[in-house]
This record gives sequence, structure tokens and C-alpha cells, in this order.
Amino acid sequence: MESPLFTFQEIADVTGGTIYGPFDPAGVVTTVSTDTRTVGADSLFIALKGENFDAHNFLSNAVSNGAVLLCIEADSVQKLPEGVAAIAVKSTVEAYRLLAKHHRGKFPGLITAALTGSCGKTSTKECLRAIFNHVYGAEHVLATEGNTNNHIGVPRNLLNLTAAHKAAVLELGTSNFGEIAPLSDAVRPQNSLIVSIRSSHIENFKTLDGTATEKSDVFKYLPPEGAGVIPYDCPGNAVLRNALAGHKILTFGPEAEADFRSEYLGGDLRGATFRITRKDTGEQQTVHWSVPGAHQACNAAGAAALASLFGITLEQAASGIAQTVLPGMRMRITERDGMTWVNDAYNANPDSMKASLTWLAEFADPQKLVLILGNMAELGEYAETGHREVLEMARKLFPGARLLVVGPDMKRAAETLAIPPDAVFPDSAEAAESVKNYLREGDIIFLKASRSTKMEKIEG
Repeated sequence: MESPLFTFQEIADVTGGTIYGPFDPAGVVTTVSTDTRTVGADSLFIALKGENFDAHNFLSNAVSNGAVLLCIEADSVQKLPEGVAAIAVKSTVEAYRLLAKHHRGKFPGLITAALTGSCGKTSTKECLRAIFNHVYGAEHVLATEGNTNNHIGVPRNLLNLTAAHKAAVLELGTSNFGEIAPLSDAVRPQNSLIVSIRSSHIENFKTLDGTATEKSDVFKYLPPEGAGVIPYDCPGNAVLRNALAGHKILTFGPEAEADFRSEYLGGDLRGATFRITRKDTGEQQTVHWSVPGAHQACNAAGAAALASLFGITLEQAASGIAQTVLPGMRMRITERDGMTWVNDAYNANPDSMKASLTWLAEFADPQKLVLILGNMAELGEYAETGHREVLEMARKLFPGARLLVVGPDMKRAAETLAIPPDAVFPDSAEAAESVKNYLREGDIIFLKASRSTKMEKIEG
């Protein structure tokens, strides 16, 4: 058996649940799972409910695969298999969070950083991971994996903590009010960072001040000596500063007045160079890395600022940042059939779209550029304006490029700008069938959209 993670009684005490079945207070679980496919021996299985699924329908599967204790919702007790120990709670999602918070509390000396933002979260998290890896060793660093920054993913990451970890960097995501605070409560960071305040999820937050209000909950559970890092200049800046009243504040950005200033020195398809200046000491570090774009250099400065709050020097931060690797479909570059595909279609909002177009304008020959821009989700009333602004900027920067648009919101914007109908596609599947007609050897093909547009279908 692996090392015990929790005792049955510990789980009952933390969750405040009601006990059912042959419950042994001294019994132990070694892992926690929310997916019957990953349940192992001696597991606690937490049955979650969603809009399109209910894990309470698969409790027998969880037991068959090795679960020795079930955590269920009280209104689903009738679905319990006979002879199985269980704890019934009002909300299994909340029970999951409480267990993760309890486990986090077992490591009071853990260096813990949290970050959030409208865009740039994962890039900045990977910068900070690289810094921590450089300083503490990769085997001693826990960082958010993949897209696990929500109410399910954050507890999952926290439950992976072991005594071998010296530092943790947790990315917190939100798409509506009230989501950051409970995650921050579970993580209990010593210092936190807000990467950006932009128009993503504006449909729910209504205003950028509303976005800032929700994001600023990443500071809600800082200890008295904790500090926050925010952009020097961004929408909702006063909201962020107010949330940090009584705490030290560090700023970052391209502005000369920022505590950690990023100066972009240029780049190309394969990477870039930038300089970070620390205002209080005058120190400077020049970084050459494989991540292109001035916006990414700014993200790196934010990571360096947050790292400094843990006693990490600018030189150490720069050495770590230079080793940053972005995961998934974030500026993924592939060569095929004499053409270069740049897939940055993991996520998108008007600001990140514009930042990517600005980066491309540094080096791309419009005559050899194919721009495939897709829908940006959750913009609400700003959808029409946001999509049109992106297309207007693309046409202004690249008048000779082949511009293709994908998705209903992009289609509506394209119609107002008289973009030819044969360059407009309702979805990525239809675009994939026609895109080859627009491609030539030597082209750079750039894809960007929100993840829901599934632009990877076009790349094939």
C-alpha cells in the first residue's frame, strides 16, 4: 500500500458529512479520484455532478476499480451500493475543495504563489515554474498542469502535494463572480499576482472593474506580511490596489515607472529578446528565449516580480525564464510541406488577438501570410465590436495577407467589413475542407481563436 493520504475519520471531520455503511474510522485512503477511470486501490472516490454528467450513476464502477470510501451528495444516498462505506455531504465539489485545503495545510513551510488574470495566466505560470525549477529543482516544484485552474482542477493539483515539494505555483481561473475566492482560500498563497485585466468573460463580469473585482480575490487570503503583484497600468487598477490595502504592492509592465520593467528588444518566429529592469536596485537582465511577442516579455516581468517576493534574485529569475516552455496550442510551431504553421488557438480575446497580430507584424511578409482568425467566446455585448476591431487591425497591418475567418461572430464582423464570402466559414470543419486552396509553399499560417472553435481541425 502507498502512504496514507487521509483516514476515514479525517475525511468525515473535514467534510462534515454523514457516515453510511461499514465505516472504519481508522481506515485509510492513499489517493482521491473524481473519475471512475482513474480510481485505484485504496481510493476515495468523490462523486461530482455537472450539467451533463452525474458520477453517482457510476458508484459501483468506482468500487470495482478499488475505491474503499465514497463521498456522495446527500440527495443521492439511494444510489449507494450495498455494503460500501460512504460519507454524504451537501456538495461534493465543496467537500473536494475542503479536503484539498486541509491537505495544503499539512505543508505550512511550502513556498506558495498564486496567479490569475484575463489572459497570459498559463504563460506567466510557466515562467514562474521555470524560475522555481531553476532555484529549487524541478522535482521539488508543484505547478498547475494543463487547464486545471478551476474548482475541480485546483483541488486536484493541491492533493498532489508531497513532503518532497519545496515550492508550488497555482493558476486560478474564473468565468463568473465568486469563483476565485474559494480557490484562493484553498491555496493560501504567501504572495499573489494578477497578470492582466482584459475583456475575456466580459459577458459575465459586465465591466472591466467587475473583472478586476473578481480577479482581486486572489489577494483575499494573503497573510498580513503577504504581497501582491499587479500591472503598473491596466483597467481596474484602482480596484486591484484597493484589494491590496495594507499589503506591499509591486508593479510590472513596459512603463519606466514599473517596479519590474520589461523592454522588448525584438523577435521573430522562433523567439525574442527582452530586458527586465528592477527599479529599486537598478539591476538589469537581458533574456533570450523561445517565446515570441512583447506581451510575453511583459508576462515574464510579472513572474520575476512575484519571484522576488520569495527572495529570488533578478539574475536567478532571468536564468529560469530563459528556459520557459509553453504547453499545448500556445504558439505551437510546426513545419509541413514547405509551410510553417503557428497554432495559438488555445484561447483568445480581443487583446490577445491584437498582441499576436502586433508580434507577427515584426517579421511576417504579408504576401506569405495566411491569417485564420476564429470566434472569441464570452464577450457578451462586446462581441460585435471586439471581432470587428480584430479584423480591422488584421487588414491594416497585413493588407496583402490572405485573411480567413471562422465562426458566427467572426462571420458577422466580416460581413460589415466586406470580406469576401469565400473567405468566411461557419466552423472549423468547413474551413478545414477549403483552407488548402489558400496555401502556397513558403507561407506562414497563423491560427488563433477561443478553444471552443476547435481550430486544430484546420491544421489537421
